[in-house]
Amino acid sequence: MTVQYRTRHSTEFHGRLSYSSGSSILFCFSLLHITSDIFLEQPYFFTRIPIEIPERMVLIRLGYNRRKTTLSADQKSTLDRNISDGFSLCELRGCYMRMDIEKHEAGKTVLEDGSELTGTSLAKLLQNSHAVALMASTAGPDIVQAAAKSIDRGDGATGVIYDAVGGQSADAALGWINEYVRQSLSRKREHLTKRRFSPGYGDVALENQKSMYRLLDLERLGLQLTPGCMLVPEKSVTAIAGIEQE
Repeated sequence: MTVQYRTRHSTEFHGRLSYSSGSSILFCFSLLHITSDIFLEQPYFFTRIPIEIPERMVLIRLGYNRRKTTLSADQKSTLDRNISDGFSLCELRGCYMRMDIEKHEAGKTVLEDGSELTGTSLAKLLQNSHAVALMASTAGPDIVQAAAKSIDRGDGATGVIYDAVGGQSADAALGWINEYVRQSLSRKREHLTKRRFSPGYGDVALENQKSMYRLLDLERLGLQLTPGCMLVPEKSVTAIAGIEQE
């Protein structure tokens, strides 16, 4: 994993990122612009997010039930191969940033730069937070294009599998970023809210994507924002979590 940041200096870090399940992954990254506070109000970019294939979630997305779904050995081999091939097409990248909350209002949260995050459920999530963590991840364009090409040539099964792999891999990458931020905050005696919301979820307005796109500088991840506030490539996701004091 590489973290990109604007500065003239860089330092190598090695460590272990542990998950609540007890598993862990080793990581080594170059953090540019080292200061005493890792949470400056600019985005940090991860150019490679080292997760494993989210096979269980992909199978769930496909409607596969280990107890009820029956596959022949050849079918299972083909499924496994397509999942692996799809994952190899994913270029998992992401970013996050911290911003202080200026004030809480009915149905919206105002950030320090004046940006407003709207949604009653989001405002309730952030009501005890003094800052927010904005996060984004993407699986890149290749997996989306491969899924579309498979469907165009009449191989809908492979296309659907690639689609599931891309979506679940982007979600897993966002979960990795969430855990990275959570562990970093613990050293500051802060913690993330247990939940995170994405624009378009429930009453969280999809228009919040405009602020997310601008603040996180998502163009640097190769993302575009449509007039309808959808991210391109399709297998990309953003989320908002609150930062609270211990």
